[in-house]
Amino acid sequence: MKLVTTTAIACLTALAALAQEVPPAKPTDADAKARTDAYNQAVKDKSEESKQAAIDSMGDCPHASVLGLLAKILVGDTDACRTAAAKTLGRMKNEAGAAKALHGALKANEERSSVLSACFTAIGNINHPSSVGVCEEWVKHRLGSRDGEDLPGVNEAVDTLGALKWKSSVEALIDLWHKNKVVGRDPASKFREKVRKHCSQALGRLLGEKMGNQDAWDEWWKDNKAKFNDDLTAK
Repeated sequence: MKLVTTTAIACLTALAALAQEVPPAKPTDADAKARTDAYNQAVKDKSEESKQAAIDSMGDCPHASVLGLLAKILVGDTDACRTAAAKTLGRMKNEAGAAKALHGALKANEERSSVLSACFTAIGNINHPSSVGVCEEWVKHRLGSRDGEDLPGVNEAVDTLGALKWKSSVEALIDLWHKNKVVGRDPASKFREKVRKHCSQALGRLLGEKMGNQDAWDEWWKDNKAKFNDDLTAK
């Protein structure tokens, strides 16, 4: 009996391990059509509730036609539906197409704070390496534009870098911190200090370390970056 039980446990363990290694099946054209048709019908019915339900149902279907529709919703529907689309894309972990759809929606939603925030949060949840450069450029393009106010999405973009688990994200945060150093009478000093604070907090979340100043972070990363793979797992 003991041998049978031990064998059964071993088999179950092996099956569980195999299940973890097998990637989920790719969505079929029929899967995608069912979801896009549901949204299109909700549009015809002029039902906001049904539209949002249809958008939510797309989260497990990273098909090209679904991604294309969600990309259109992100820039052309109501704020509630845009936010729902961002959240749905955020459930598609590591999906390049989902990240790309969100990247393309950032500029169009720059003045829609709740939608923009949802887009950056979703980008962080997807965790695709292509997002690092997008977030870094979003901040760089807006540096020094205003004093004492937060420009749309700047802090969110920095915080998203803190959710993107890549060595390139660490490098981007350190670079942004350097570029926001206040020297002399800088009219954007308050804005820059806020960005620097967010950079420090984001680095802490990524690396599990807490440093008191920029020099300390520079030194720590110089001494330790070779210990990490590109995805920030330990070598």
